[in-house]
Amino acid sequence: MIILSKEQVLKLHASLIKATGGSDGIRDEGMLDLALNNPFQSFGGKELYPSIQAKAARLIRPSSSQF
Repeated sequence: MIILSKEQVLKLHASLIKATGGSDGIRDEGMLDLALNNPFQSFGGKELYPSIQAKAARLIRPSSSQF
């Protein structure tokens, strides 16, 4: 599995903004950190999202704390 670093995600974001328009930058760096690490959580030595599909779903589904 390829795991993108925060730096890679920020470069990808900047590239997309440059190509499609909009304002660059992020509003909350802490939330970005949480979002990128969320799919890789574990408890008691077991992954909470063990499959790549579960990890992908966790990446695109915002947590209730983001509202």
